[in-house]
Amino acid sequence: MAINDEGDLIKISADDLVVGDTLPWTVYDATGRLLMDSGNVITTQSRLHSIVASGYRLYELPTEADPVIVSDLPAPHQYSKDTNPFNELEEMCFELEKAFGGIGGEGSFKDGRLEKRLYDSASQIQGLIKLNADALLGSIHLSNKFNYSIKHPLHVAIISTMIADALELPQDVQLAIIGAAITANVAMNAYQDSLQNHKGPLTEEQKSRVENHPEEGRKLLETAGITNPLWLDIVLQHHEKVDGSGYPKGLRGDQICLEAKIVGLADIYSAMISSRPYRSALTPQRSLKQLFLQRGSFFDESLTNIFLAELGIYPPGATVELANGEMGVVIKRKAPESSKPIVSSIRDRFGTRFMHPVMRDTGDKRYSIKGDVKVEQLGNVNPSILWGLKLMRVS
Repeated sequence: MAINDEGDLIKISADDLVVGDTLPWTVYDATGRLLMDSGNVITTQSRLHSIVASGYRLYELPTEADPVIVSDLPAPHQYSKDTNPFNELEEMCFELEKAFGGIGGEGSFKDGRLEKRLYDSASQIQGLIKLNADALLGSIHLSNKFNYSIKHPLHVAIISTMIADALELPQDVQLAIIGAAITANVAMNAYQDSLQNHKGPLTEEQKSRVENHPEEGRKLLETAGITNPLWLDIVLQHHEKVDGSGYPKGLRGDQICLEAKIVGLADIYSAMISSRPYRSALTPQRSLKQLFLQRGSFFDESLTNIFLAELGIYPPGATVELANGEMGVVIKRKAPESSKPIVSSIRDRFGTRFMHPVMRDTGDKRYSIKGDVKVEQLGNVNPSILWGLKLMRVS
């Protein structure tokens, strides 16, 4: 079998499948050679990439079909214990780029396909947090590889998931929260990075875009097939503030849904710890202090307290100086002593880099935390090495 003028075979699109799907048709290569029978499950991202790169399926006459409906919501994904979460997050960033391209008009999604795809991403984030929550928090504070428009929504989703999990919210609500966190700024994606690099006051046009993006984002998502009303409400309300100073509606207190308050808090924190051309990124400690001072005015007080308790005084990814002069990165929270985490030391008291990171328990007075330092003072940081993880991806 081969492709002919009648179009026996048609190319498989990246929007046709996601990891975990069961193949609805047999897959061939461009010459008609069998690659995979229908009914097989796509178990890994690499297998999916292979199918999309070289796969074709038989052309079928279009028929009236029901839209894809997400009826069985996914549970948190279960990862092998030796999975490297940093590699998984990097791959998720590439997947988000594709999804955002589809939402923004560069591609299209079948009815229900985008919602299912992002529910799957949400379940992966949940699974990675269950695997290694400290590493996920570390990725928020140390990640600098992708553009802000890609890494920011993923970071907001990670923080939102941790808060939702601490509140023991039901799975359907958590998935709506994570989906909304990923897509809250979708209406700004086209100019998010240029806005991030903007110096000086915003122009009137820029202000208008910022203030209107929650409503525009909701419309974009509805057009792209998102039907979950809670998800859409969160996107609309995630910039509202409990004192009424937010936008687009100026809602107050309980007029804002709890789920939107969660995403809004995560959004602000992620923005604080991200660098700008006109300022360096705030350290986690300074960012957490600002949130603490603004609790009850901009942010829900009880929710902020839960968030601060989850991250701890020195959250994973925070860069610190120890009493003995060493500098390193916090890699593990240590309940109930959140002020005495485990640190992976990178440089000695003379500034010389260790050949291998040295683990320090800051509960030991010799290695107590003296203060925070900027990540630039540590030089190049490879999170996988700090956390002692395998560098190669494990499916």
